[in-house]
Amino acid sequence: MKKHGAVAAGHDVTARAAARVLDEGGNAFDAVIAAMWAACVAEPVLASLGGGGFVMARPAGKPPRLYDFFVETPVEKRPREDLEFQSRLATYGSGVTQEFYGGYGSAATPGMVAGLFKLHDDLAKLPMAQLAEPAIIAARDGVVLDAFQRYVMGIVEPLLAFSRDSRSVFGKPGSTDESGFELLDEGDIHRQPDLVDSISYLVRTGADGFYHGDLGHALVRECQEFGGYLTAEDLAAYRVLIRDPLLIGGRKGRFVLNSPPASGGVLAGFGLKLAREMALGTFGSARHLEAISRIIHATGLVRSEHGPSSAILADELCERYRLMIGEHPLSQEGTTHISVVDEEGNLAAATISNGSSSGRVVPQTGIMMNNMLGEADLLLDGFHQWPCGVRMTSMMTPALYLGDDGSAVALGSGGSSRIRSTMLQVLLNIDAFDMTLHGAVAAPRLHVEDDLLSVEPGFDVALLDGLSLENQKRWDREDMFFGGVHAAKVSPDGAKFSAVGDARRNGNQIIGMRESDA
Repeated sequence: MKKHGAVAAGHDVTARAAARVLDEGGNAFDAVIAAMWAACVAEPVLASLGGGGFVMARPAGKPPRLYDFFVETPVEKRPREDLEFQSRLATYGSGVTQEFYGGYGSAATPGMVAGLFKLHDDLAKLPMAQLAEPAIIAARDGVVLDAFQRYVMGIVEPLLAFSRDSRSVFGKPGSTDESGFELLDEGDIHRQPDLVDSISYLVRTGADGFYHGDLGHALVRECQEFGGYLTAEDLAAYRVLIRDPLLIGGRKGRFVLNSPPASGGVLAGFGLKLAREMALGTFGSARHLEAISRIIHATGLVRSEHGPSSAILADELCERYRLMIGEHPLSQEGTTHISVVDEEGNLAAATISNGSSSGRVVPQTGIMMNNMLGEADLLLDGFHQWPCGVRMTSMMTPALYLGDDGSAVALGSGGSSRIRSTMLQVLLNIDAFDMTLHGAVAAPRLHVEDDLLSVEPGFDVALLDGLSLENQKRWDREDMFFGGVHAAKVSPDGAKFSAVGDARRNGNQIIGMRESDA
């Protein structure tokens, strides 16, 4: 790469789009925009122009800022009997299931397109046409469906089979009837000609083409006809929000995290504050396993009691939970990430999501709509109980780690409710356990949900038997259930770069220098 830097992402096509832009003289923000466009093509279940997300941006020499272009609840509700809102069951590799809802009634107002263009206006150097070109080429010529993307499609196959338009995008030729639907196979070439036209149209028209133009009009017509909430008013009212991130002190650096109303950053920050004053032992020790399992459990408790509020970071509340952890037993999907760093000192961490997909592709656009209104993880008060016209909460946690030695890491993860535990553990691996970037990402993980401890292989079984959380599910292999952290790092002197794509989620990395110390 002519401009030295590093990229980590969930697909080779996504990573190469970013690397190409760096080669062409773009900065980290140009690169992350190009990768976001490309992810909508190469990772079509996890990313879509019909979804939303966040970018944690640190322009060189300036404070970090968070770009919030996550989805928003509709400005008005519609009678439930008029909604297209249907249950579908997703099944993960070990038989774990999760219920989602699809149909136009599950779609919230998308922010992805607005986010791409706002980030471009504020921080990019190159023309948008240049940044979108890798995605257009990939959609036109096709992407070879790899094993991971086929696995992801298989998890949410009931949603991808929801409508004729979705079946035509994700199914084999001639299998558009629901009774005979067959997903594309691994190794098939996945071409998306309608998406080529949509991306090209947006390059010409800007975000207005989606929020006020032909693409938005088509979406509104579909919602009116088939039972969706979204109207022209919803699209016209949407704005990207720029927020100050949460800054949490660690042992050897600072954590820069997604701020409310998103919940992932504040919950990870809560866990990091608890861990900062606790003796964690060595990685994999009995003390480490007991402490981390209890901390993760506490993040679930505080989420249910206080919601996504920065108030949970107050010292007094953290101390109360820390005492509870220390003295008493505790009784109680689709997302992708891109990280880019460059030689100028710019850092970009983008986490984007389409939920688990609504199963509704806007006809002749190739754009799959999100199902954020059908994701129980995002709706703690229940379906259809949301306030109107507000930014939805999210577990997504694009983050930066700014080491006291001058090093910097951009990172983030997919993984639904597991994002909080994934990010907590990887950040602690870097800050508290002094692991290399590769070691921090590759290390085994655990997760606590209610009173169930899920554990990846790699920990001492005898120590697991002694934990206070006795209800355990021990996985026999790594899995995307435990997230997928894609991270990029620049050394203190800005001369060395490293990047790690998490194998749990098809990680790919491209490093702009041969010298690397991950």
